[in-house]
Amino acid sequence: MTQLADLKPQHFSWQVTDRIATIRLTRPERKNPLTFDSYAELRDTFRALVYATDVDVVVLASNGGNFCSGGDV
Repeated sequence: MTQLADLKPQHFSWQVTDRIATIRLTRPERKNPLTFDSYAELRDTFRALVYATDVDVVVLASNGGNFCSGGDV
């Protein structure tokens, strides 16, 4: 099992403040699409968050004017 502190995502950023985990998509120039790699990173992050004892809430957000344009396949 991956520990939350061990995660070093390349396709988004994340932080935990006051028991709130914020995951932010960070490719606004492409309208924040999900690739196979970014999906795998998000999956691993959410799996780690299930076991995080210092997180009560997860917020999924994005940079730029679009949340997510969908899959970038």
